[in-house]
Amino acid sequence: MSDEVESQSPSQIQRVTTEERAQALARLVSTQLALGNRRVESQTSVSAVLVRGKPINHLLHLLLCIPTAGIWALVWIGLIVFGGERREMLGVDDYGNATVSDLGG
Repeated sequence: MSDEVESQSPSQIQRVTTEERAQALARLVSTQLALGNRRVESQTSVSAVLVRGKPINHLLHLLLCIPTAGIWALVWIGLIVFGGERREMLGVDDYGNATVSDLGG
């Protein structure tokens, strides 16, 4: 037996309605939120921006640098580079395909 891959010509691909796109986005958003440590920053009917992590309290880290003679700055720089908030863009295109794009910090 051979595996055959069916391909569709562009005329056979159907666009989905805005309502179907909104439903697909709602499923995608709830799946991403279930992963934990995420919150919705903004949302339209066909796209959403989710934020992971927590903002860095720069005032606190500045105050910690003073009694440690600046040694705490190493920790602070590490948090700036590897921690903080990260944003993801979720979207559903005209054909119902869902995408997740990393927008960075």
